[in-house]
Amino acid sequence: MPPWAARVLLGVLGGLLLHLCGGALPAQAQFDIPGVKSLSGASQVEAGAGLLRDGRPDAAASLLRSALDTDSTLVSPVHGAAAYWLGKAYEQADQSAKAESVRRTGLRALWETGRFDVRLADAYLQGLTPKQLRGERLYAVEVYRSLLGRVGTDTSEAVRALSRRRVAQMAPLMADSALARVIRNDRSTAPAEWTFQPGAGAALVEWWRGADPLPATDANERLEEHLTRLVRGRQNYACAERVSALDDRGLVHLRFGQPYKQRALDYEDGEFFREVHRFGVNVPPSSFPESEIWLYTHIDESGFYLFAEEDTSECFRQATANELMPRYLTRQRADTGRGLNIAYSAVMAMRAIYRELALYHINFGTRYAEIASYVNWQEMQAMGASGSASQRSTDVGAGVGQTRRVFSDPSLGFDDPTQFVTRMVSRAEHEDRQAVERREEAMPRQHTTLLDEAAQLPVSVRTARFLDPDGTTRTEVYWGVPAARLVLGEADSPSSSLIAVSAAQYDDEHRLSQRTRQRHPVEVQPGSDPRMIVPPPLTLEGATDRYHLGLQWSQYQLWASEASAEKRMGPKRRMATARADSLAPLRKEGPEVEMSDVKVLTLPDTSAQSLARPTEQATPYPFRVLTGDTPLLLSFELYHLALSDDDRTQYAIAYEAEGETRRGWTEIFRGTDTQRTSTEMTMEGTDRRTEEAILLDLSEIEQDEPQDVRVTVRATDEVTGATVSRTVEFVLRPSGAEGQR
Repeated sequence: MPPWAARVLLGVLGGLLLHLCGGALPAQAQFDIPGVKSLSGASQVEAGAGLLRDGRPDAAASLLRSALDTDSTLVSPVHGAAAYWLGKAYEQADQSAKAESVRRTGLRALWETGRFDVRLADAYLQGLTPKQLRGERLYAVEVYRSLLGRVGTDTSEAVRALSRRRVAQMAPLMADSALARVIRNDRSTAPAEWTFQPGAGAALVEWWRGADPLPATDANERLEEHLTRLVRGRQNYACAERVSALDDRGLVHLRFGQPYKQRALDYEDGEFFREVHRFGVNVPPSSFPESEIWLYTHIDESGFYLFAEEDTSECFRQATANELMPRYLTRQRADTGRGLNIAYSAVMAMRAIYRELALYHINFGTRYAEIASYVNWQEMQAMGASGSASQRSTDVGAGVGQTRRVFSDPSLGFDDPTQFVTRMVSRAEHEDRQAVERREEAMPRQHTTLLDEAAQLPVSVRTARFLDPDGTTRTEVYWGVPAARLVLGEADSPSSSLIAVSAAQYDDEHRLSQRTRQRHPVEVQPGSDPRMIVPPPLTLEGATDRYHLGLQWSQYQLWASEASAEKRMGPKRRMATARADSLAPLRKEGPEVEMSDVKVLTLPDTSAQSLARPTEQATPYPFRVLTGDTPLLLSFELYHLALSDDDRTQYAIAYEAEGETRRGWTEIFRGTDTQRTSTEMTMEGTDRRTEEAILLDLSEIEQDEPQDVRVTVRATDEVTGATVSRTVEFVLRPSGAEGQR
């Protein structure tokens, strides 16, 4: 049969199918017709999609159900998964439970065969409830991750719209540089116009890997938290008019989670209606939008958000205090009887609104105090209080209970209501703009609550990179914690605990490349234990490209066991996390000299400084704070030193210690005090790589208060003239100062 004939036959059969589906035959009888049975699975999906477009969901469901009974993983190359269209048919037929069921089973069937359908996966996630998510959280996270990974790979408009929605939900959480790897447009471009960068999906998946705060676990708890927020946001803050499908409350919820306090503003009591909705003031009650205030003051004091319902929908947008009132009241007006009448209503509306706002955030307190003071003065004058010779008054409003006398007295600083409203509106605009600027500066792009309930373990940590002989970079992680900060239970009794530490190394795309773990039992003596607990460093090897580190510490209480001499592990009491992102490997080849990071060590006492090989007696010093008499040693390695004509190396080592302190208010006159001390020495050898150590003497930096100290070590290859340097930083305290560690 020629191809054109096959197309004609398919068209005839498709037409016959549509006719039969719309007729009076029972649904089951339709599929006993030979022409329908001969349709391929893909054609049945196409026909089902056509029936849905024609508004015939029952017929489409019958056809697609029969097709899926034959093949539960049926996918059309053009239309995608049959389960997606069947779910859509059930949804249009008001059978939401069936729609949800077929999407879940259809996606599982595809997942188990290693296949994926973007629209089916999205519909599954859209239908999740918080209870369902708790039951299949890991699976749902993997589906969501796979969905993000396909952003930008499909050219169909339906899938592009879906991708824009997902990215619009993530964009507020992402820095500009991260978002630029996903969309070709500027952040300010309307999301409906976004187009995607090549590799956008991979960039999104990589970004989530980098956001994982708990590297010791295989799961990405932060991504799980985000998906939980998405499900809650879809239920409570949905907005069909937005590309993100969430209103501004939903997007803030995605960034920070549940607010510390969340209140609907309620100021419309009897007095409000009597004093605001007055004769001659054209403001119906509906002109005041529903509004809410959300407080995230547990993150930062500046973290408060006002939301108001939009005029054209039930979606909420971020708002300012002025936007809680209709523009009719905040508009500048002349000092006519009508203008003063409207301004009086505006003042009373302001008093009610700011009285409510001042209950929740100090930012509104002074504005409310000024408004309340002005209203009190007006009311006192209306009650017959004596005024000055410069006082003016005007009767406004009309009708029983509606007439008011408003006053002004320039000598006492009381304006007419029209001028007062204009001034307060201008002040609110200025102060709210400043508040937004402070908030944007202080609040993070996103906040996780995963570590909120865990007591913090005060770990100090440093990292240092070294070049191994095979040309790969080795990273040493050395860390420590004051023994006195490990006390559990009573301070005057011994404490036994176990510190478990995990270090994970990720490649440039945040894929896990290796992980190492250690456990350290610690016995803390009663009283003030002066020791600094510094276990052996963690080592991660083999880096050849940009990489990232994730670190996690957990302190578990150890309890004595009656049945054994060994102690048993109790509950986790404290934890800490740290990250080191975008580390570059050291150059594996010349021609120029390369240098490791500087490893900071301490000697057991000052007498050890006279040893010939002091590094053998030294231990790592990961702490930031030290005193000038702390015996420190800086150790580092040089690589790719050039050989002279006589096969020898010649290089110079210099270090400079720079101390800085800001003397409070005197900084205006004295600026920043800076002291420098430096030393240089020239070395010779025969090896192209060498290990060097410098004893650091900071006692020359005079100081009577804490100083920031920056130590720069610089190596110059005298044969080639090439120079390389590394820097370490400390806080230098006067000897005997409190808080030294």
